[in-house]
Amino acid sequence: MSRLANMPIMIPSSVNVTCEKNTESFCLTLSNGKINESWTVHPKVQVAIDGDKITISMKEDDRSDKFFKSMLGTDYRHIENLVKGLDKPFETVLEIHGLGYRVKLMDTKVTLSLGKSHDDVVTIPEHVSVDVPNEREIICKSHSKKLLGDFVALLCSKRKPDAYKAKGVRIRGVHYRTKSDK
Repeated sequence: MSRLANMPIMIPSSVNVTCEKNTESFCLTLSNGKINESWTVHPKVQVAIDGDKITISMKEDDRSDKFFKSMLGTDYRHIENLVKGLDKPFETVLEIHGLGYRVKLMDTKVTLSLGKSHDDVVTIPEHVSVDVPNEREIICKSHSKKLLGDFVALLCSKRKPDAYKAKGVRIRGVHYRTKSDK
């Protein structure tokens, strides 16, 4: 069984969580007043809400199956990320490296000038907010780790970091190998 599932998930005061039992599985509905999210757990996983704690468990019979145990840990992490993200949004900072490379924010689109013959225009998803403090930095925020990760991966794919010239779109805090590294 997942060791994480032994610890309950604490619910902050700014997040409301309700749990409903469907015919097969539990469905959690999480809300912070502005955003509503729902998560349906695996049918073998059981969820209970005790005041300001969410407890996730599994029956003894189902613990012998590896897949069911993995789903227990997966559901735990997804629920924990939803609770944390609704309380305080996740944030990723991207840096643009390269001579003449720049970024512009126009309404719901990000325009990247990355040394190509054309500019790359990326539409911002619904629950992702983007801020461009200067032309070489992009700050992305979202309550959903998955939405944020997908959007950041899309931006990074427009010009992957080059190991030889050290150009490209990078995530701040992540080490990218260059040719000078030994």
